[in-house]
Amino acid sequence: MVQSPRSGQRSEIPPRHAPTRLLIGGLTLALATIAAVGLYTFLQIRDLRDQQTAISDRNRKDSLQLLRIQNDLSSLAVTMRDMADRAEPYPPAAWQPAFDRLRGDLTAAIALERTLAPAVREAAQQRRLEETSDAFWADVDRMFAMARAGNDAGALALIRDRLIAQQRALDGMVAQFLVANNRVQEEAARSNRAIYDRVAAEILVLVSVLVVVVAISGAWIVMANRRASEAVRDVTAQLRTLSRHTMRAQEDLQRSVSRELHDDFGQILTAVGTLLGRARRHASRDPVLAEELDHVRGIAQTTLDRIRAQSQWLHPGVLDDFGLEKALGRSVEQFERQTGIRTTLAASGPIADIPPDFAIHVYRIVQEALSNIGRHSGSGSARVRIACDGDALDLAIEDAGQGLPPGGVRTPDSGLGLVSMRERAELMGGQLRLHHPVAGGLVVEVRVPHAFGSAPAAVLT
Repeated sequence: MVQSPRSGQRSEIPPRHAPTRLLIGGLTLALATIAAVGLYTFLQIRDLRDQQTAISDRNRKDSLQLLRIQNDLSSLAVTMRDMADRAEPYPPAAWQPAFDRLRGDLTAAIALERTLAPAVREAAQQRRLEETSDAFWADVDRMFAMARAGNDAGALALIRDRLIAQQRALDGMVAQFLVANNRVQEEAARSNRAIYDRVAAEILVLVSVLVVVVAISGAWIVMANRRASEAVRDVTAQLRTLSRHTMRAQEDLQRSVSRELHDDFGQILTAVGTLLGRARRHASRDPVLAEELDHVRGIAQTTLDRIRAQSQWLHPGVLDDFGLEKALGRSVEQFERQTGIRTTLAASGPIADIPPDFAIHVYRIVQEALSNIGRHSGSGSARVRIACDGDALDLAIEDAGQGLPPGGVRTPDSGLGLVSMRERAELMGGQLRLHHPVAGGLVVEVRVPHAFGSAPAAVLT
């Protein structure tokens, strides 16, 4: 619940939830889409590669076997021509070992080619090749049987009439198979190109979907971050307003308590001291009573001094009566007297012109910084510098101690003190900065660019 400083009405601040889950969901969706596109592309290209490799390897091996068959048929054609033309002085029966060698190689090649034949080849074509080959070798066997029987003329006539025609028929079939293989290879290439085109189109679609998803997710994330930033900015403004009112109320309360301690209790204790002094003069004849009155009067004076010190700590009356520079000088003197740390104050510029709302913040920052030096720094000296140049106010509190702990670790008290000093600096429209000088120690710097202009809205009441 926050109370409006003008209307006095209280308004509910709706709870705001961090969009972490939704942001993680959007990121997960984008990553899942990217992973799906990558996996699909990888699988499609791998399958295409495997299919193309398998088809190419099979056609290549089949073509090699067909060329082997053609080579054997060519050898048979040359051999039969030599036999028919009687180019060699050998009888027909002497050519049988050459035919047996070619027969074994050709039969093995046809058998192997059958296993490598493309799926588009008709079974009737393969069967006709094998039947023609079997018929050819059956006629070859009959031809050599006639030659062994002494009928060389009949054997040569069989070669001219049947075997040469059968060899040409086989060679023609093999040539047709080679042409068919080339056609299959071309069709496979066209099919691969079609698959590549289809995969490319699908990848473009998927990439387009991915772009749309990422764009929507990105836009949503930007909007969510913008809403979160605006919410943080609103909450920060509300906290700044609350802090301003809290500090104002605290200062007012401390001023009231300080005035009451100084005016009421201080006067009472002063009157008690005066009455004790008067009673001491009347009791001069009784040494014991006089000693007791002196002791009580000392207690009253000590109590009065402590009340005045506490009143000064709660709210520096000298700040209202004599200005900021005198108040800082009194605070520095009191700090040096209490801690034994040699402390100096250097002031320049129109310090007296600093607005009262800023003056109390400057005084509290110096008070807190000196308190931290006395408790944590271990320094033997400290220096307070305040300067006004134009509209700017520069404040620096420096010590020669051990500085901040490694890693910036602070005690809870010192951490809250730094938060308080930073908050007061920001309420003045300035900034607080900590840094370590080369010589060691720590410097607390506050710079307010416009200390003498109109006070920021966060400071005005």
